[in-house]
This record gives sequence, C-alpha cells and structure tokens, in this order.
Amino acid sequence: MKALITLTSSESKRLIAKGVKAMPDVINAQENHTIIVAGGTTNAFVAEELMGIKINDKSGYTMGIVTKGELGISQSTQKTTPFVIQKGQVQEIFWKDYLPKLKKGDVFIKGGNAVDHTGLAAVMVSDSMGGTIGAAQGILYARGVKLIVPIGLEKMIPDVKAAVEFMTESTLDESIGHKVGLIPMLGASVVTELTALEILYDLEARCIAAGGVDGSEGSVIIAIEGLDEEVSRAMQDIRALKGEPAVTVQ
Repeated sequence: MKALITLTSSESKRLIAKGVKAMPDVINAQENHTIIVAGGTTNAFVAEELMGIKINDKSGYTMGIVTKGELGISQSTQKTTPFVIQKGQVQEIFWKDYLPKLKKGDVFIKGGNAVDHTGLAAVMVSDSMGGTIGAAQGILYARGVKLIVPIGLEKMIPDVKAAVEFMTESTLDESIGHKVGLIPMLGASVVTELTALEILYDLEARCIAAGGVDGSEGSVIIAIEGLDEEVSRAMQDIRALKGEPAVTVQ
C-alpha cells in the first residue's frame, strides 16, 4: 500500500519526537540509564513525549532561534531548562553539571540547524566556546555516549561538509541578526520524519516535495509504502497529530 502525507513544521516535530521515543537506545536509557534533552524547539517536543508533560512555550526551550527573518536569541518569558532524565525520573541538576557523569548507555539528544542527504547534521553556534555541542561533544565521543539529533527535513541543505568548510575559511564581517558558526555532529544518529516513520511503522518513506504558504511554510510532502495495516496505522496516527500548533514566541 502506498500513501501520501503532508506535514507542517510543527507536525514534523511531533512525529520526529515520537520516533525518538521509540528508538531502542532511548527506551533502554529511559529504563536503565540517563538521557539529557538539550535545548531546541524540536527537543521541546521530544521532552514532552519522553515525560508526558506539556511545554506551553517551546521557544523557551532554546537559546538560539531563527525568527522575524533573522538569527537571534529566544526572548521567551517562559524559559525551560534542559532536562536530565535518570531511569525515567527528572533530576534536579543542571545539564552541564551532569556531563562529567555521562557513560556508555546514556543518551544525549541535541537539535540541529542543517542536515544533508548523507545524514550529516550540523548546528549553528554563537557562543565563543561552541555552545551546547561545544561543551558536550568531546565527552560524548570519548565515552561512547549516543548522540541523537532530531531534525526536520525543512532544514536540509545541499552539503553540510562544504558548508562547514566554507564557514571556517574566514570570519564573518556582517550578519542579519547574530553572527554564528557551524559545527558538524559526526557520528550522530539523525532522526528525520523519514527515520521516524521507519521506526514507528516499518515503512519505506521518501520526501517528494517541500514548501508551502499561509502557515504551511516549511512543510514536507512524504510518500510512504509498506504493509496495508502499517500504512493504515500510520495514516490514522498522522491524521491525529494534524493541527499541531505552530511554535511561536510568547
């Protein structure tokens, strides 16, 4: 059976979050280890799915944000600190303070700003020390901690490696909004809408088009194919998440 679905940006974020929750590494970490859900609007959806909570202002679950046509810093009045979840329970500890305790079996979830067809993702940073990923990446690599990057196909660019190399050739002189750099996240498990559909329903999924207007900017159109019962189940679930509110700054 083959079907076609269209997802707005926020609907994609919800689907991706559900896919992340269903990953074997995440299920294992929820039961036996620790998960850090770093900042990011998509990660706000992930936090909701993992903990069964509601984050009303998801723009407050991030620092850097693209809004009003420029690169900026979230001005949300409802800031939410990234969660540290140990064996399914939220810990009263700042995520950076937990970094030295990370070990194999733990999971670090970090959003991104760019992904390409090879599955390489990157994140923009304005902090001189590399922001969240600058603080965490060395520890993750050294200790074999799983890095998961939930990221929508609306953020697909032609070539992440080429983009990173271009950005590091020289410094920026001007910018509309904040000046940023670009850090690649090698070895990360990238979860897009396609990955989520494969995880949740064992379907083959292909993005065939993207874009929209009048609130559907950033939408993706995806064709799915698989067993009749799985495609039907996917369609039922997708219809249920249609109408997911857009992420707005409050």
